[in-house]
Amino acid sequence: MQLIYVLSIFVIAYILIISGKLNRSTVAFAAGTLILISKIIPDFDMKEIGRLVDFNTIGILIGMMIVVGTLRTTGFFEFVAVYVVRLTKGRIRFLLALFTVTIALFSAFLDNVTTILLFAPIIFLIADALSVSPKAFMLAGVLSANIGGTATLIGDPPNILIGSASGFGFMDFIRIDGPISILALIVTVIYLDRVTFKPYWNMGDRLQRLASMDPSKAIVSRSGLIKSLVVFLAIIIGFLIHGLLKVEPSIIALAGAAAAMLLSGKNFSQLSEDIEWDTIFFFIGLFVLAFAIQEVGITAFISDALGVMAGNRVVLFLALFWLSSLLSGFIGAVPAVTFLIPIINGMISRYGITADIWWVVSIASCFGGSFSLAGAAANMVGVGLIEKNSREKLTYSDFLKFSLPVTLITLVMGTVYILVMFAI
Repeated sequence: MQLIYVLSIFVIAYILIISGKLNRSTVAFAAGTLILISKIIPDFDMKEIGRLVDFNTIGILIGMMIVVGTLRTTGFFEFVAVYVVRLTKGRIRFLLALFTVTIALFSAFLDNVTTILLFAPIIFLIADALSVSPKAFMLAGVLSANIGGTATLIGDPPNILIGSASGFGFMDFIRIDGPISILALIVTVIYLDRVTFKPYWNMGDRLQRLASMDPSKAIVSRSGLIKSLVVFLAIIIGFLIHGLLKVEPSIIALAGAAAAMLLSGKNFSQLSEDIEWDTIFFFIGLFVLAFAIQEVGITAFISDALGVMAGNRVVLFLALFWLSSLLSGFIGAVPAVTFLIPIINGMISRYGITADIWWVVSIASCFGGSFSLAGAAANMVGVGLIEKNSREKLTYSDFLKFSLPVTLITLVMGTVYILVMFAI
């Protein structure tokens, strides 16, 4: 009975989210609340909410949104936008390709959400200069961020979870996930240039106003900029060495947010406008749903089903790769990986599967997270920013139409890579 109840809530919630008829965060949060009040999770106490919700991810989101908000008020992003346009001399294809690659590079050493928050103001400025919708540019940036974040331990939240569960370190992720991320990015840039950005090829003359501006004049407060950049760089360093410090990335991000507020003189109410609360509550609801699915025994069932394939690595890795990618696409990469970790641990201990299986989940979940709006935090943050800044409404299907070709291409590449590296 509990299984039917949980699956019913899950299916209804996702139908409502996909339809776009109701606010996605409201639906997800309401679904999570229904799970909690139904006592599906036995002996649950609100003091144990950390068991259900990945507050490390939530903390990173809130902290970095605040820090980026302080940077925004200094004119930093206007400065970067003008500087890059001048650097590319208004050659729009070069400009868009450069931004795509830069976003991916930043995402490898930050998290993909932070990267989107950093580049969003620049994207809106360029779209405004071209007098076009920012949708294509923002969504292209989101996909690039997801691909770039795959390359490192700290680039994408699923990798943080996998690194913690597997014991793999920073250089392990660069060594294994790095090559396929680079290959996927190259193919993605070519696709975006030839398909997505083609309508803008002849619009370079519209950038002349930006190209003629003095970048330094965009800076509103030099002292504020220096303070904000110092905080931001400190956060980056903290992310890189958080393992040595034995401090969660969320604590580093929130500490940075506190420092940014103190140094800028702005309070929480002033900066809270930069927090995408819809995204925060959407994630909270998804985390609770994912935990409930595990609680009713679906996790154990899948573990046993995959265990039957343990004797054939090719079949097993193929099945797990596409299961991970589809789960990540539909319920979110972080909830999916949270759901899959006990499955993988069970398979390693019970069926003698090697630790290479973690790389299957890593690549599949990070690439698969681009599949749908619910797949990754960057997806929802990007769409939220579009809706907030351009008043343009994007549905679940709108995102799917844009993301599907790129996601399928990268997943096929990932499949071949995994089979060559570990299964054949």
